[in-house]
Amino acid sequence: MNVKPNTSPRIAGFIMSVSTALICFVMLMPIIALLFESLASMVFIDEGDTTFGNLIDTVLLEYVQNSLSIVFGTLVFACAFAIAPAWWCARYEFTGRRYLQWMMVFPLAIPAYISAYIYTDALDYAGPIQSSLRVLFGWQSPNDYWFIDIRSRWGASLMLGLALYPYIFLLLRNTFQQSSESLSQAAQLMGASQRKIFWTIHLPLARPALAVGCTLVAMESLADYGTVQLFAINTLTTAIYDSWLVYGSLASAAKISCLTLLFVVSLTALEKYSRKRQLHFNSRTGKSTEPVKASRLRALSIWAFCGLVFCLGFLIPLITLIGYCVDYWLENSNSKVWLHAQDTFMLAASAAFIATVIAILFNSQQRFTPSTQNQSKLSLSSLGYAIPGTVLAIGILIPLSQLDIGLNHFIQWLGFEKVGLIFSGTSFALIIAFVIRFSAIGNGSIQAAYKQMPTNLDSASTMLKASRFKTFHKIHLPILRPALVSAFLLVFIECVKELPASLLLRPFDFETLATYVFQFASDEQLEHAASSALLIIVVSLLPILLLSRSQKMQ
Repeated sequence: MNVKPNTSPRIAGFIMSVSTALICFVMLMPIIALLFESLASMVFIDEGDTTFGNLIDTVLLEYVQNSLSIVFGTLVFACAFAIAPAWWCARYEFTGRRYLQWMMVFPLAIPAYISAYIYTDALDYAGPIQSSLRVLFGWQSPNDYWFIDIRSRWGASLMLGLALYPYIFLLLRNTFQQSSESLSQAAQLMGASQRKIFWTIHLPLARPALAVGCTLVAMESLADYGTVQLFAINTLTTAIYDSWLVYGSLASAAKISCLTLLFVVSLTALEKYSRKRQLHFNSRTGKSTEPVKASRLRALSIWAFCGLVFCLGFLIPLITLIGYCVDYWLENSNSKVWLHAQDTFMLAASAAFIATVIAILFNSQQRFTPSTQNQSKLSLSSLGYAIPGTVLAIGILIPLSQLDIGLNHFIQWLGFEKVGLIFSGTSFALIIAFVIRFSAIGNGSIQAAYKQMPTNLDSASTMLKASRFKTFHKIHLPILRPALVSAFLLVFIECVKELPASLLLRPFDFETLATYVFQFASDEQLEHAASSALLIIVVSLLPILLLSRSQKMQ
């Protein structure tokens, strides 16, 4: 008797393959649109649009220099705040070490532009610090004394460094903890001091982790808009924003976006090159480094330095916002705050759900049918995280606006009235931007969970002739549930915090919590949006709670 082969797995695999290919195309669409718009504007020159040419002739070089200076300065400050504390927390045992490690991560919850406003308000000429100094010493004008100018490139770098250094701290702390104790013992037998052991052994071995952390910090600082805008520093991100919203030149915004993408690709290439030694780092032998008891003087020094960084990066902004909220309670308890919070959470939840589903789709496909093609699709679906929010917003506006134009022409051809901008003028554009931007976070969480899942579970299910869907539903899904929750929450929180893309893509008369806070901050009235800023911070602290499930901070 002839038995017909079961074609349902092939059909399911084909449908999944086509679906992931279409999703990858959507993920790549912003980059394709930017390149096409830039090339088209050069081929079909619009004589009326001279924005980009004027920028090249006047200030574009200054914008590039400012962007690179802020990236470099942010890396310097972030490394200064992160490397030594990471080594101390991994190497030494002292009272309160566990709590100090948590405290060093908290500044990641405060957006840099919020800290920038608070420190500008405190350190400006009319601020309380300079005013008190003038009263105390009898100074009459700025010519009588010197004071730091926080509204500068180094000031912006300092604010970004305080907000972003936890990326480097976490990666280095884990690397230092996992380094081999035998290497330190061998160096000690040869008479090397602890300082020399750190500089010649442990830090060079941690270079791949340092490169990854620095790349994350560099990309985040390059993509920043809120801080540089508050400090009136013109960078590539502000140039993109002004080219579109001020000058109305989408072609110029696309060209500057491509220039920004070139810097992102260069940073990524440098990071990949630096990780070529990762195999050497992983091939360690011997037990991991055990923390040694720190002397009382060293413990006090560690707490003094780390406590100062914690106060500057988290405690002072938090206390200031609480004070604002108490002093301006009526302005902070109005119905608009809760309305914007509701809209933000619904928008973020929708994007997080879609991103989590996409992550499940790509990772389960790679799990059931491992191949280079499927792995490439998985990598492409994570590409959006490397794209700055402002660049991504322009890349999304181009195809969605053309889609709106085509749809309205088609509806008019059918004899109906225009429906308006239903793609580029609604929250649909924001959801697409959030999904593309933060799908990498969901992919990383679920991919890590799949790597820890034994493959013999799939083999046993196959021997029992269970379908792929049943295997996923009965075996994979229960094991992946914590990772799914983590992926959803992490994407949700990043969507709540996202500012540049929200500023460019938000519909008319629509505010997210981030744009609501930034509007007041840019008008020098952050006091009226302190409750919204505190809400962003409280929500942003959730990843630290998730971190406690995946890492042991002891």
